Amino acid sequence: MDIQSQLNRNYLNTAIYTSGFYADPTNELDTHDKLYDALKSFTMNQAADTPFSLQIMLTNGEINVMPLGLIDLNELKEYESKQRAERGLDYESDQIPLVVRFAPHEENHQVEKEIVGTTQDLFNDFSSSFQAIWAVIKGYLTTNHQLLLGVEADLMADFDDVQKEYLANFQRMSAEERETNLGIRLADDELDHFSTFMAEMHAVQAIVMSAANFTRQEIIGDDLFAQALNDNVRRSTFFWALDNTFYQIFYFFLQRYGQENEKLTKHLIHQKSRLIVQMRESAFKRAQQAEQNPTTAVNCEELFSDLFIPVAEQIAAICEPKSQA
Repeated sequence: MDIQSQLNRNYLNTAIYTSGFYADPTNELDTHDKLYDALKSFTMNQAADTPFSLQIMLTNGEINVMPLGLIDLNELKEYESKQRAERGLDYESDQIPLVVRFAPHEENHQVEKEIVGTTQDLFNDFSSSFQAIWAVIKGYLTTNHQLLLGVEADLMADFDDVQKEYLANFQRMSAEERETNLGIRLADDELDHFSTFMAEMHAVQAIVMSAANFTRQEIIGDDLFAQALNDNVRRSTFFWALDNTFYQIFYFFLQRYGQENEKLTKHLIHQKSRLIVQMRESAFKRAQQAEQNPTTAVNCEELFSDLFIPVAEQIAAICEPKSQA
């Protein structure tokens, strides 16, 4: 029996074993350990022919570890054709190839995948198989991180232009006009600092609105927010979107202030756990409120602004020179 026939037989009306976690872009060791635990648990509780998919959710992408052909059996046809071309037309094997698939959530970046042994290797020689899988995933994590830095670089470029525009507008106003328009009194020597803060919040708002739009279109759709949260897949995707948004904001400030300030970088990373827990707790409370009022519509833009603007303001305050003294 060839591999394709085996997969068709095994996957027909068979539940797929799934597992997943979010990869913190600042903690590679944590990702390594979570991957190890997830795959080890799979081999201890399932069989080598069990259909499975391990999903690693990234900032701006995802990685899947799974048998080749789980998503598209045509991939398996191509693999078998290549094997027969290399080894002879009578080549057959019941070994199921294991593939690591990287899907960036960025335009103009194609899905990448690499075969890393077989599912049987994972069960028969876990240590060697894991090291091979981790080496491929580590490479994809590096690629994904570069994509994240590219996004932040675009935000930084926009930030410079926006900051200059804010500063020029404030400088054209008198102190009285600024107080009337902004609601606060700003002296001339405070304009640079305030325009910087406003430009930072402009960048944060761009991240927040993008995430809110994704949530509204891809997660909630035509349903109410509470209905979407009742679906396990969409609920998990919603909380992934929250983490994803947090890290985009966090990295914006880390790139802006931490590149030449090692002490601040360490301080920000130290504060990261507190800030993300604070955000998650607020989001969980909002989710509970929505579930208690299932017929109430939720404005995604307001929800994400309420969750992330306070976090961004705290990060901005940490980055202020006087806070680093």
